Amino acid sequence: MARVSRSGVRWGPVGVFLLLAFGLSWACFVGLRLVGLPFTVRATAGMFGPAAAALLLRWGSGEGLRGLGLWPRWGWAYLWAYLLPILLFGAAVALALAARYQRWDLLGNWQSVLDATLRAAGPEAAASLRRLPGLLLGVQVLQALTVGVLVSCIATLGEELGWRGDLLPRLAPLGGTVAAVAVGVIWGLWHAPVIALDGYEFGIRSWSVAPFFCLFTVPLAVILAWLRFRSGSVWPCVLMHAGVNAVAGLVLLALSRPSSALIGAPVGLLGVTPFWALAAWLVITGRLRPPEAPAPAGTTATLRGG
Repeated sequence: MARVSRSGVRWGPVGVFLLLAFGLSWACFVGLRLVGLPFTVRATAGMFGPAAAALLLRWGSGEGLRGLGLWPRWGWAYLWAYLLPILLFGAAVALALAARYQRWDLLGNWQSVLDATLRAAGPEAAASLRRLPGLLLGVQVLQALTVGVLVSCIATLGEELGWRGDLLPRLAPLGGTVAAVAVGVIWGLWHAPVIALDGYEFGIRSWSVAPFFCLFTVPLAVILAWLRFRSGSVWPCVLMHAGVNAVAGLVLLALSRPSSALIGAPVGLLGVTPFWALAAWLVITGRLRPPEAPAPAGTTATLRGG
């Protein structure tokens, strides 16, 4: 039986989870890069590291799947999980435009995307598609907000099953806010190799930029923790994480490129401000309290639902 600290956290399993999650994911991020696999393959494979870590830990310790929040509980959390990325990034776009740091460039960006698509489609298909640029744009946006989100849920489950399914409940005895912020910092730093080696999110290849991503992952982790605590399920977190990925891509399509990605939307300072505002409101209004639940063997606290 793992030793329980005064806080109620079993730090041994937490440490094992982190070693597995970082080890498995970074092996994909770095190791697969060394053998020449493309970024999309490496990043997607690495996203399943936290889930694999959670399952291996629970298999090895005999904890089982209880507490991971795998059993869906239908309710309002799914509606918020879908709408919040649209609302928050919409506010970020408005803020970037109001600050005149970026401008609206949807048509220009879409034309560049369309031209590249038509070149790949061949001359006959290109002749037909050129007559419907507006329709194609509408289809692209609709696809991103529907099918794109659902498909992305497969990959985001790989992260959420680890971060919000396993790690957050283990740290919950520290208090909802402390646990959520801690997971947010860990989650942000977990991205360090793809930021430093591939310029992920910011287009800057530097290890020193990696901690900056925590300015996005911390408030997002607070919001996701709220969904996890209130719903008792990891699935709203999976849905919102997928929505964030999809809508962030639409922000890049809608706005001009910022002079610095560290400042502009979607994940620079202007982009993360609405997320910080909502996260602060959730904390101030006391909405980040973990629910009480019977503890499984060897623990003092866990989350209900799953």
